[in-house]
Amino acid sequence: MKKQALVALSLAAAIVLPAMRGAAVSGKPNDCLATTRGINLLTATIPQLDAALHAGRITSRQLTLAYLRRIKAFDHGSVKINAIRALTSDALARADASDVRRRKHRLLGPLDGIPLILKDNIGTRDAPTTAGSIALARNVPIRDASIVTALRNAGAIVLAKTNLSEFANWVDPSMPNGYSSLGGQVVNPYDRGDPSGSSSGSGAGAALGYAAAAVGTETSGSILSPSDVESLVGVKPTVGLVSRTGVIPLAQSFDTAGPMARTVTDAAYLLETLAGRDLSDRPFDEAPGGPPVHPSYVSALRPGSLRGARLGYSPGDVSALPADQAAIFKRALGDLHSAGATLVPTNTLSNTSIVGLTELSEIPNEFKYGINNYLANTAGPGLPVKTLTDIVIYNQQHPQQVKYGQRYIIASDATPGIYDEPSALASRTATIASARYAIDSVLRAHQLDAYLTPGALYANIGAAAGYPTVIVPMGFVGAGARTPMGIGFLGSAWTERDLLALAFDYERVSHRRQQPTSVDPRLLAGVC
Repeated sequence: MKKQALVALSLAAAIVLPAMRGAAVSGKPNDCLATTRGINLLTATIPQLDAALHAGRITSRQLTLAYLRRIKAFDHGSVKINAIRALTSDALARADASDVRRRKHRLLGPLDGIPLILKDNIGTRDAPTTAGSIALARNVPIRDASIVTALRNAGAIVLAKTNLSEFANWVDPSMPNGYSSLGGQVVNPYDRGDPSGSSSGSGAGAALGYAAAAVGTETSGSILSPSDVESLVGVKPTVGLVSRTGVIPLAQSFDTAGPMARTVTDAAYLLETLAGRDLSDRPFDEAPGGPPVHPSYVSALRPGSLRGARLGYSPGDVSALPADQAAIFKRALGDLHSAGATLVPTNTLSNTSIVGLTELSEIPNEFKYGINNYLANTAGPGLPVKTLTDIVIYNQQHPQQVKYGQRYIIASDATPGIYDEPSALASRTATIASARYAIDSVLRAHQLDAYLTPGALYANIGAAAGYPTVIVPMGFVGAGARTPMGIGFLGSAWTERDLLALAFDYERVSHRRQQPTSVDPRLLAGVC
């Protein structure tokens, strides 16, 4: 989208009238840190922030400081959500540089001057990159990850690194989601419970408005699951659309980074910057067709995209869900139908979704290979470990922090740690091919534009295939209806543009997202 079009976008959703500041709504206290200079940090989209910056209503420095105030208040102040592991060293300097570019009319794009937070397995030079491991606490990699370079080239500000489930949730089966030996436990701001998935800090931070949006990573559910339970839009892209170079790997055949945002609009803007073939990314079993050369996701966001769309879903899923989850999924189906979509019932994919679990058998070998390769070629100097075996030993020497054990790491270290050899290649190829066939055959047989998933229910099979899913807030379930739940749009390879269009239209007709502070006003105690 051209710069002029961005400026012309309405600021209505971003601006809070002075008379409303500090007022209570429905007897609940307002979030006193939600607005700065009349801009609502929790509802303003990236293009609206860009327009406010262009209009001189706020500077990038002021915007960055406003997000830092939220982090200070909710992360380690009276509320301890613990989403942030470390702040970057140069965020304010980069904000100042963006403000200079703006004054000189030399902006780099719609993300210029916009603060973001990144999962702490994504390599940065302005903060350590640790994957939550005490063994990597001092790791400053030799260069930024490719996607960080892309964000910086677009003028975005990397504000902070987020806590995560250590090594992308590959330490021990008893370790809770969101825990790491270095960062401690992330808390879901909605229900104070499970933040889910390994991109838990990115999810909690994005939900509470620590930045305009966040970047997470997924091997199997680690973007979709936290987005599901923290009322976010999460995009798990086709493997190969977004570079993995410089990201601490779990299983490189299945790993990908992707956006986690409060709106589909923000997710589309972020994905448009992250997407692009990277020649430094290691070869993998790329889906046929390859990634688009110049992807345009923002231009796909149009009202009416659901009209005439064919969307599959499993009646078996509906009957198997708990009553509260089934109720909001059926409500979502009704919203989609009312918006013009044709709903196609079929249990075929749900009956084969176990195929996705075969991906898990590939992880131990790939994890050992990937970590050893990362430590040898990408990690910074001076670390106390050089191999996965060293990490096992180092963890054994610090049992007070690695308090849940490390059975996954030990099991991985016992594998050959190979990647290109024929036996590893054959097993991996078979796993990916079977998952792709399961999804593609259902989409083709019923001429579907997407398959609907209650929450992250189909994350495993989508991950095993390397196929995309966009998840959108759908409502709230559980005790007191405080735990968010999303609806996913699962598609075939390279269909992110179509999925975002469908998700955007569903978001437009449903509006199911609520702020954490509205669902749990106790978050504001001691803050406002």
